[in-house]
Amino acid sequence: MSVVGALVRASHPAPTVAVTSLTMLLAVVAGLRPLTGVVLTTAVLAGQLTIGWSNDLLDADRDARVGRADKPIATGELPRVAVRRALVVALLGCVAASLGVGLASGLVHLVLLVGSG
Repeated sequence: MSVVGALVRASHPAPTVAVTSLTMLLAVVAGLRPLTGVVLTTAVLAGQLTIGWSNDLLDADRDARVGRADKPIATGELPRVAVRRALVVALLGCVAASLGVGLASGLVHLVLLVGSG
């Protein structure tokens, strides 16, 4: 499988898609301007990717010891350096998009993101 496919699997795709979709739906229901809704949804998606990838990266050794074949970092299918690079891009995107929605809400999102780790 490709690195992109392995990154998707390592991102915890079900919760990432669920949380991001719910955010998009709430942005529409709240009547946010389309650009604001897109930036907000991007911030949440990037945050979810950051959480998923950092979680799998931190757990990779344990996942390998217990034989988690569904974890591409633990199996060696996904190089750790690729995950670290993707993580930096997602984190930078999360910070930029979060603050792009507004300073107060952006800071709250980033504090919650740090607190979830």
